[in-house]
Amino acid sequence: MRHIGKLLLLTSLLTSSLAFGQITADPEERGERGAQDPLRSRTPEGNPLPFMQRLRFGGGISGLSIGNPFSIGVSPVVAYQASERAVLGVGVNYVYTRLKLYDSAGQRYNFTANQYGGRVFGMYEIVPKIIPNLYAHGELESISVQDNYSGAGLPVNRTWIASPLVGVTYSQRIGRLAGINLSALYNLNYTTSSTQVYGSPWVLRISFF
Repeated sequence: MRHIGKLLLLTSLLTSSLAFGQITADPEERGERGAQDPLRSRTPEGNPLPFMQRLRFGGGISGLSIGNPFSIGVSPVVAYQASERAVLGVGVNYVYTRLKLYDSAGQRYNFTANQYGGRVFGMYEIVPKIIPNLYAHGELESISVQDNYSGAGLPVNRTWIASPLVGVTYSQRIGRLAGINLSALYNLNYTTSSTQVYGSPWVLRISFF
């Protein structure tokens, strides 16, 4: 429980400074789109925003799995608004996993694992005129996993596992400076060893940037 408390505290710190970037509105384009979606990568004059003004910083909860094994993680993110519809980014992941096992007498044992790594991702808004803020999402994640749970009485080694994830992300903007992103991704490289990172080939994620 101490690990979970620390993870949730870290998540709250990450999300307290969600994202920043100067996002300006083009009157013509706003008029065409119902005055609800300001430009993300250009000034009102049509010039590209400077690099630093396209950056967004944030993070969120990753690797959430309720069940056995249970897992929860945090993932700081730096995202770059490459164009009006495309977002590129990098992140760092940490996932805590707990496995519950019972012996023949019904005694419960908790085994734990701490996984860490990084990821690169890309998002592209699919059909903005029909469903605004819905993105196709692809990423490559590489995580160092323990080959055995701590507390199992066996030597613990680490192995790097690469996971290509594909799916969709819906981004709900908060004002002009940040957004809440809900992602549903599928692990194309899900194997038995991957259960030490995620309890399912489906990865559900909430992030803020």
